[in-house]
Amino acid sequence: MNNSKEKVVWYKRFPHIYVILLAIIFLSAILTWIIPAGEFLRTDIPGTTRKVIVPNTYKIIESSGASLFDIFKAIPIGMRMSADIIFLILISSGTFKIIQSTGAIENALGVFLNKVNKIKNGGIITIWVTTFIFSSIGIIVGPEIQIPFTLIGVSIALGLGYDLIVGLAMVMAAGGIGFATAPINMSTIGTAGIIGGLPLFSGAGLRSVYWFVSTCVVAGYISWYAINIKKFPEKSLVKDVNLQDLTLNKKLSEYSISRKDIKVLMTLLGIFIMLIVGPLKFNWYLIEVSATFLIGGIVAGFVGGYNINKTIDIFVKGAGEMMMAAFIVGLGRAIQVILEDGRIMDTIIHILSEPLQRFGPISAGILMTFVHGVINIFIPSGSGQAAATMPIMFPLGDILGMTRQTSILAFQIGDGITNIIYPTLGSVMAMCAIARVSFEKWVKFALKLVLLLYITGWIFLVIAIKINWGPF
Repeated sequence: MNNSKEKVVWYKRFPHIYVILLAIIFLSAILTWIIPAGEFLRTDIPGTTRKVIVPNTYKIIESSGASLFDIFKAIPIGMRMSADIIFLILISSGTFKIIQSTGAIENALGVFLNKVNKIKNGGIITIWVTTFIFSSIGIIVGPEIQIPFTLIGVSIALGLGYDLIVGLAMVMAAGGIGFATAPINMSTIGTAGIIGGLPLFSGAGLRSVYWFVSTCVVAGYISWYAINIKKFPEKSLVKDVNLQDLTLNKKLSEYSISRKDIKVLMTLLGIFIMLIVGPLKFNWYLIEVSATFLIGGIVAGFVGGYNINKTIDIFVKGAGEMMMAAFIVGLGRAIQVILEDGRIMDTIIHILSEPLQRFGPISAGILMTFVHGVINIFIPSGSGQAAATMPIMFPLGDILGMTRQTSILAFQIGDGITNIIYPTLGSVMAMCAIARVSFEKWVKFALKLVLLLYITGWIFLVIAIKINWGPF
């Protein structure tokens, strides 16, 4: 009998994601007692919905350390502040459950995968196409709106013989990098550009190249992992996860698409189109997107042949299955509540930005990306971080010989790339939960990708500094 203990690798020793988030909440509360409270003066800038920092106005104020009761209050407050995202998760999941229950998605995937698997390198081609689709969508909408499509990515990956992480990455990493490097994004580029006094979405040429190259890096990395785990399935990080209800139920050759399936799929396509048209043309966001999913769920139930009672029963079941993901979003927001109420957010920004004045433009530019990356833990909102940091970073960049366009690029790199792995971003945790990929296993997969994306961003940053990248 072998009494030796099996060595447990580090990513299997992680606690439940709720425990991780609660630990971060408690740590944030402790920081409110250690880090001095402080604040900058703030002012309005036309064209933005947030107050922005006035540089050189930081001052120490009376500390406001979080009590034990404040910690637990922060959780329901975080839930309330995240209500739009939480309802989107629940409503969209209910709608997808209706669409999924009709069998239309499974039949369509079966037919599609049957054809793709007959093509040489069809799986890798599919990864690249899917990655670019979701990255393109990420240019227009935030990662929260892509949450419902996680299951489709997972189903495609499993049908191609890959694993859950491949499916998750094709949606989350691709959508995340699309949002991070978007040449036209009102939340990040738009807000930062307005604060810097630049023409709206100027500099889109170099940023478009940056987006394309970064998306290629994501697709290439996913492909590398997919090829590796297909050759050596034991190397899959999620090889022991239960795949019940995620895999196809029949042989690929047995699938066909009926007239009813086409109607349901057209409903899904209609939802997909409105998720792009709505934000672009009508300035939609989470509330309007949730309403679109509600309408789509009702229509899918009708064309799928369900009566109203059955439609509601399926919808409620689907929403209920996502309660864990919904609560994760609220817990992540509670961290920001603690830091804001403790009045230490401005102190963190002040401490991190001060040393940058001692470096040359290239070194300072690279360090700016790290500063934004650290601040992104505490302010995961792109527009929120732009309002909080860019009024400081622009003058610093001016002093160091960096154009304002380059300062925005440093902001893009630091703010956006880290979104892929930070637990404080609700969509990351929600999508991991939907894909049944534990957060620690996702981090193990994504850390190298984040490093590659940082290197890619730094190359473009150096190019921008060398060419003295101007407004256009």
